[in-house]
Amino acid sequence: MAKKFKYDLDTLEWDSTHRRNKEGVYCYCGLDYNDGDSMLQCGSCAQKFHWGKLSNIHRMLGDLKPLRGDIFYQFKCSVCNNGEGEVYERDALSWVQVIYLTLYHMSMAEPDKKYFRWRENICSTINDNWSGLFPDKAKTATWQNTVAGCLSTHSALFKSGFDDTQQTGNWALHEVAEPTRERFKGPTKSRDASNKLAKRERPTKKKAADSAVTTGAEKEILQVLNEGKTKRTARHRVSFSDDEDEEDMRRRARGKRRRQNMKALEDDSDLLQSVELFTKLEKQRHDSGSNAEDNEEFGKQALVVEGKM
Repeated sequence: MAKKFKYDLDTLEWDSTHRRNKEGVYCYCGLDYNDGDSMLQCGSCAQKFHWGKLSNIHRMLGDLKPLRGDIFYQFKCSVCNNGEGEVYERDALSWVQVIYLTLYHMSMAEPDKKYFRWRENICSTINDNWSGLFPDKAKTATWQNTVAGCLSTHSALFKSGFDDTQQTGNWALHEVAEPTRERFKGPTKSRDASNKLAKRERPTKKKAADSAVTTGAEKEILQVLNEGKTKRTARHRVSFSDDEDEEDMRRRARGKRRRQNMKALEDDSDLLQSVELFTKLEKQRHDSGSNAEDNEEFGKQALVVEGKM
């Protein structure tokens, strides 16, 4: 196990992000590294180390290399650990961090690819690197649904490709930038930024329904289903809001039709009186049985009513 470096670490000139030094000297070996090489950075001396030179880490993690841009770990090199070998511990990762790291890794590996498929690319990469990302966590039956949910809700970080590809399940980073811990300290959900406004202004039902339409797919469906609607059929407006179910909407529509019918009767007093008279005569006819004289009188009065109607 290395107890000291072959060079003077204090004389190296680093850039402002401490990612590269002018001399191109890294690791125990003192050699440079290429973009895309798996490197770990010591939390004590800040030097970077080639993955292949970390024998103690290999015994713990096997041949599973970290994803590009992975900074979510605690690592101490053998020199800083008094020659007793490297110490490595994975930070507890949130699903948002894992998905961001995965998309960044794939974006760097395939820079010409604009979007990545949710299941075939993102979930597959997470599955292949599960033991490195979640060393103490077992897979659940619904973990892929969790990935889909995070992609959909954290739109400040993740961009849907539906508008460009007309297909669901395509995702990318809004900005392909190296992961940092600070990136995940602020709000990552699009609605978080408007929380203060939401507290001051209570949205109306129309605003709530419109705000629920967030994807190109939903807008397209609404446009087709609502095409040709008029003011008189506004009650059939399609919405993705969960404020009321289909049964409630039907009940409201029936009540509105009944009120409209009663209003029409009230506006035409002659018609209303005729209907009331007809109803009364109908009841009398049933009560009178088969009395011929009554039936004859009923027929005469009924003709008068039908003439008015």
